[in-house]
Amino acid sequence: MKGLSVGLASFCFVSLFSGLVHAQGCDGTAKQEFISGGKIRIHMEAGGYRVAPGDSDNIVVSCRANSDYELKEVKVEIQRSGSTAEVHISNTPSNNFRAEIEVPRRSNLWIRLSAGEMVVEDVEGDKNVQALAGRIQIDVPHPEQYGHRDASVTTGSIEAGVFDVSKGGLFRSFEQDGPGKYRLHAHLMTGEIEFHGKD
Repeated sequence: MKGLSVGLASFCFVSLFSGLVHAQGCDGTAKQEFISGGKIRIHMEAGGYRVAPGDSDNIVVSCRANSDYELKEVKVEIQRSGSTAEVHISNTPSNNFRAEIEVPRRSNLWIRLSAGEMVVEDVEGDKNVQALAGRIQIDVPHPEQYGHRDASVTTGSIEAGVFDVSKGGLFRSFEQDGPGKYRLHAHLMTGEIEFHGKD
């Protein structure tokens, strides 16, 4: 899944806010802050995604696809309740759909992806990431921040040099306990999981 195209013609964004927002085709704009340290549950259909820390406490979703028509078919929804936000991205096109999700720099993330590529940048907090097929990359520049960490693939590979782990094949996994307070979990049915340390 590393060859996902980035040459995409159309762009839109939705800033997601409290209550229930339904954005058909990513053609609406709404803004309201979330909170630092909250839990964000993200549900995504197939595509290439990047979750990155933003400069504010807003949750911001940016979508790209081959055409305006395809973007109009995409649905982005959010529901916020207290310190928890639910984000849904669905009805994505079959080819070359990508989205970026900016979250508060300190957020606890729960992410589910049907298939594709998921990159999680240096967001401080718990991370629970699962996908059926594709590639998961989680940046871990500060491994000492994590306590329990584990990863597993049914078929594929786990590359976690930051934790001295490299495994490939069938039913591969690792589990460790460290000194930190955050939990780190990743699971993939088919594909590759990578934990990246500092460059």
